Amino acid sequence: MAATTALREALNRGISSGNLIDTKIVLYSHRDPSGRVRRPKALYTNSSILKTVPYFNDLLFGNFAESQSKDFKEAIDEEESADDYGYLSDSDLEDDEDEKVSYKHTAKSEIQPFDPFAVSGEDKVAREDYEERIEKGKVVKIPDIAFVTFQAFLMYLYTDLIEFAPFGSDENRRSRRAEIVKSSGDKIPRPSPKSIYRLADKYDIPTLKTLALNNIRSELEKCDIVEESFSIFASQFDEVRNLYLEQLAFVWVGDSTAEATRAKVEEKIDSFVVGDLEHTTDTFSALWEVANKDGDVKAPSIPTPTATPVTSPGHWASVNTALIKSIRKGVFFDRKYWARHSKGAATKQVGKVPQESRPAHDRP
Repeated sequence: MAATTALREALNRGISSGNLIDTKIVLYSHRDPSGRVRRPKALYTNSSILKTVPYFNDLLFGNFAESQSKDFKEAIDEEESADDYGYLSDSDLEDDEDEKVSYKHTAKSEIQPFDPFAVSGEDKVAREDYEERIEKGKVVKIPDIAFVTFQAFLMYLYTDLIEFAPFGSDENRRSRRAEIVKSSGDKIPRPSPKSIYRLADKYDIPTLKTLALNNIRSELEKCDIVEESFSIFASQFDEVRNLYLEQLAFVWVGDSTAEATRAKVEEKIDSFVVGDLEHTTDTFSALWEVANKDGDVKAPSIPTPTATPVTSPGHWASVNTALIKSIRKGVFFDRKYWARHSKGAATKQVGKVPQESRPAHDRP
């Protein structure tokens, strides 16, 4: 499969050169109470992985600024904000307003807002040492995709595996924050299928787009179908909007919540009439078409789960941990780093093969 081929190429380059990382990706991670998308953070990867996507192959190896080597050590302005993110309801962004921090009796200079994505301590030192050593690489700034979304995307490119967050907004963000905080570094936050769908549409990756859409389809009964149908996200993608509207039509005529659903739709119509919800013009037209189809209204079919696993099989367990640390911290082939982080490193005899596992003719 393509991801395995790309991973093999990246590892071969890393083994021969000592550097798995040659590309730094800068993305925004937070949304403040005013709606500004901010706090850019860095992820790290190998260009061999990214070039499997035509968009990034052109960007990194064509005649663009991103194809030129730049200073890897250049500091990131963590107060910078996106000019036009394009998806302000993105649940893969962390909300600053969720931070319950008491600043009473605390000097302003000492206030450190909670950041679940921060790299601290010796991990930060290791990354800075690595950046100092490699000096230059490709640097790409992506202003309209969330840090969490792209992190999961990189792991998908490496392994062909992805696991989506369960449907939900506020509850899902809180559970993911706990997941990030408790993580020992061998897991990554699960992304929203809507955020991944948006990314796959932007970069024209049909297989990933289908995986995300199928996940959205499988969660239809758990969502507020009226809110989703008239959302800005649905208005941007006809395929998603039509999927929501099929479910809405089914609920409208044959569900126990039909009466409440109709009332909600009437509220949306009233809002549209007075000039709100301008983005829903096409949604109302499409809803009219769906509602006037001949024949019985049926709920959208739930697809058969894909044969591609969404969780890591056993043989990926060790490489997954290494890849995640590589993506987050920019270190992989760093002997001192791994010596500090490997279990029992002080007592392990690296490279010594137990006698019982050797061929009989090779034993002393």
